[in-house]
Amino acid sequence: MKKLYSHTMDSATSREDVRTLLLPVAMFMAVAVIAAIAALIIKIEVLQLSGNLGENSLVEYTQELYLFLTSALFFGLAMKQPAQKGFAVLVSTFFMVLLIRELDGLLDLIRHGFWKFPAAVVAVLGMAYARKHLPTTQQPLSRYSKHASFGLMLGGLATLLVFSRLFGMGEIWQTAMQDNYMREVKNLAEEGVELLGYSLILAAAIWYCLPGLVNKKQRY
Repeated sequence: MKKLYSHTMDSATSREDVRTLLLPVAMFMAVAVIAAIAALIIKIEVLQLSGNLGENSLVEYTQELYLFLTSALFFGLAMKQPAQKGFAVLVSTFFMVLLIRELDGLLDLIRHGFWKFPAAVVAVLGMAYARKHLPTTQQPLSRYSKHASFGLMLGGLATLLVFSRLFGMGEIWQTAMQDNYMREVKNLAEEGVELLGYSLILAAAIWYCLPGLVNKKQRY
């Protein structure tokens, strides 16, 4: 009897070890697929479409879609998991502000720089809501910083907000290409890195939010 019990426990432990090993492999594959999709979109834009990475390009539309989905995921989490409402609304509004900034070309039709007004309103409302619901903001935010997806989110944000800006500096490309400088090439590189950043951010949002959206039990 003891041997049977020991064998059962060993089998359960072995299966748990396999699942533990498979999880990072599965996450790597998922992130790799998302990164490959970003590269494919750039390839389609350059080879099949206009190749003009402006406001009305496939790359730009994809960036805006990824931002919208990221914001929607955290907003959905706020609705589904009341214990994380303040934190999730705050994160959702952050990405909504980034989306409004990306839509500056459209909003400029109203007035140049008009995007700043709706962005400011959304940011203030988000921060005010998080401040009002402080218990559901601070603790979930602290727990989120310890979640495995947090590192991927930080990597995506650093790629988007820091590396892409520095990598896309005109003087770097002008010096590298000298007389053969083409602004389109610089834009391709910069927008491509931005799309990668958005892809990592969306992957991190799916990783964190999806279990809370599909699980009826409240997560803390």
